[in-house]
Amino acid sequence: MEQRMQSIRGMKLKTVLVEQIAAYQKGDGWEYLCSEPVLLFQSKSDPNQKTYWILSWRETEEGDDELLIDETHDADSLSQFQWVEGFRKPVIVSSSIRLENASVQSMVVYGYKDEEQEFLTSIVLELEDVYVTFTSGPVFTVTVTKTFLENVDGELFRVGE
Repeated sequence: MEQRMQSIRGMKLKTVLVEQIAAYQKGDGWEYLCSEPVLLFQSKSDPNQKTYWILSWRETEEGDDELLIDETHDADSLSQFQWVEGFRKPVIVSSSIRLENASVQSMVVYGYKDEEQEFLTSIVLELEDVYVTFTSGPVFTVTVTKTFLENVDGELFRVGE
C-alpha cells in the first residue's frame, strides 16, 4: 500500500470526480459529501500519464468503515460515470472538486491495525496550498482546508516527509 501511495507523490491532483455532491463552507475551507469519489492524478512531466484512484468503502466485521482504494490508468474503466460521445474523445459527465496546480507534497494515512492487517479509514493529501482529507463511510466526507486536520483514528504511516 505504501508503494502505491508513494507513486502519486509529486503528481498533480487535477480533480475529484463524483456522481453527486453536497458542498458546505466550513471555517477556512469547504466540506463535501459524496459517494465513492474518483481522484484524477496527472504526471507533471507527461500530461498523458494519468492515474485514477477509485475510493470506496466497506463495513468490517467489527462495524468499522474501511477505506478501499482501487487504482487504474484507464479512464474507460470508470463505469460509474456517464460518457458522452461526439467530442474528439468521450467526455465524463460528473460533478467535481477542481484543484488547480495542486501537486501532492505528502500524505498521512489513518486507520487501525489488527494482528493480521491494516485497515485504512482516511487519508490526508498535502497539496501546495491546501490539505484534502478523504474520510470513508457510506457517504464520504472530503474536506479542503488551509490547515492540517488531525484525524481521530491512529496514524498508520506518512509518505513524503
